[in-house]
Amino acid sequence: MTTLTEIQADRVSDDVRRVIISDWFASEWQLVTMNDNDTYQQLMNDAEGASVASLSDKLREDWERLAEQVGELVADKVSETASLYIKQFLQGWGSLPFDIIAREAIKTYEETR
Repeated sequence: MTTLTEIQADRVSDDVRRVIISDWFASEWQLVTMNDNDTYQQLMNDAEGASVASLSDKLREDWERLAEQVGELVADKVSETASLYIKQFLQGWGSLPFDIIAREAIKTYEETR
């Protein structure tokens, strides 16, 4: 059995942590997308002829817009502090998770067409 002290001593670097967290985000995002037919079809349409960079940018911009809308809704309906929490968790992911998603989407598009 591993103790908390042993785990803390073996902490991963910030770069490795960033990759792990980005991969987790991409997996969760894809889980939702793959289980909603309209969203999946839209992703496949967006993947057609797209580069990883262009699709990643589009997905990131769409996500940031959604996160902002959710934050505003929470501020209006719950509280400003709750909105800050939501925005902290939803925004600022950078491009890496969306690069992962875009790469997978383009690969899936090419395999299914």
